[in-house]
Amino acid sequence: AVVSTQSGHYGREILFEEFLIMAEVIKLILEHLNKPPFNKNFNMITFDKLEPLQVLQVLNDVFTYIDDKNRKDLREELPEEMATRMLKFLSLLNYRPEVTLEEFQTGIITGDRFIVQATLYWILPRVEQLKTRAYLGKYLVKIDVPEEILQDDEVEKLHEEYLEYLEQFKEVHKATEALKSHTYTTADLKKDISKMETEYEQIVKNIDRKKVKVESLENLEDMMEAVTELRKEQERQDSFKEQKLSIRASIQTADTQSNRLMHQLRELRSTSGNLTVQTLMQRLEDEYSTIKRMVESTLPHEIEQKKKSCLNKQKVVLEPAMTDDDLRKLQADERTAQSQLQNLLQEKQAREDDDRGDEKLSMFRKQATMIARKKQDMKAALDSAREQLAEAEAEVNEKKMEMKKSGIDRVLTGNEFKAYVAQIKSKGNDYKAKRSQVHMISFHEQYVQIHEVSLLRIIKRL
Repeated sequence: AVVSTQSGHYGREILFEEFLIMAEVIKLILEHLNKPPFNKNFNMITFDKLEPLQVLQVLNDVFTYIDDKNRKDLREELPEEMATRMLKFLSLLNYRPEVTLEEFQTGIITGDRFIVQATLYWILPRVEQLKTRAYLGKYLVKIDVPEEILQDDEVEKLHEEYLEYLEQFKEVHKATEALKSHTYTTADLKKDISKMETEYEQIVKNIDRKKVKVESLENLEDMMEAVTELRKEQERQDSFKEQKLSIRASIQTADTQSNRLMHQLRELRSTSGNLTVQTLMQRLEDEYSTIKRMVESTLPHEIEQKKKSCLNKQKVVLEPAMTDDDLRKLQADERTAQSQLQNLLQEKQAREDDDRGDEKLSMFRKQATMIARKKQDMKAALDSAREQLAEAEAEVNEKKMEMKKSGIDRVLTGNEFKAYVAQIKSKGNDYKAKRSQVHMISFHEQYVQIHEVSLLRIIKRL
């Protein structure tokens, strides 16, 4: 049996068994979406009526709960950027779609309901687990450093430290999760304390008994010396073990560096096999020209600047220390220069005032010309506005004549027009309610048809 179903504006024919599976999938999705923390309050009909952008917004809301960096309004985001962001986030969550990457990306951009539902069906049952994975993924995704950059010793050292910090982060996170999972109550702590106190008393009594036994021995001092030597040897053995571990770590580092250098050597040998004498000579000539340019132009300029800086500093060092008399003399010279500057500024201002008196008449003439020009422009604008008003009045009179011929006595006022719009809106709401009822009835009819088909199959088999 084949059932024709329509989802949004995406439609296709599906088999009866596939329809039942899809119904179960949507039921599971709605069950999770209607629970906290989402609280969407969807049903089969309202969820089916969502537009593609609204379905994608539901998916993005789930992403936002997992990682708050996905908090976006999809209406303000470009489709390509949205698809890239969602694909990158799903890759971080280790999601593997059942379709190809190109089909999945196209489905995300167009809001394909089947692809979005499959993604929600995979995410929602494990959302808390994925929340932890997303948090860890921000810190545990390793940075790919090219091999040629790792040839630098400092970069390699930093990369090794970075890997060590990643391992430390893993261990700390595991310990934190273990502490979170073990919740201790006050009664448990009191019980542990009383147990440790009892064990402490037993240990003290045991030590006292051992002391009594040991003090009765004849060679007590020799045995104490032997115990002390034994403890020193054990400490020395522990230090040897630590040295052994550090030596192994250094050997491992040396092996890694040796492997890297051997790999580099093999690459150089493989590349040198394609080189000719001309290319080698050209490369050497380029290097020589670069070094020569640095020696002839760059380095002499830098050396000259360094020499000038040294000479200036030597002059400052060789100058005698300034006394109070020198300071007072400099201050007096400064005051004299300021007074001279003030006098010059006053003379300049006086000359400008004299020149400005002659310029006032020309300035007034210019202003009068500008005002006359503006007056002419305003008169032209007024005439144009009067002509437009006359044309508008003529058009209004013409429209009134046409309305009288059509039998319309008057035009609706503002309040009457608002009441008319409200009446249209109420009729539109009634239409939507009737339409939803029709949709519900058609859905139930379709379900009854499917049920009848399945019953007919069973009857035929019997």
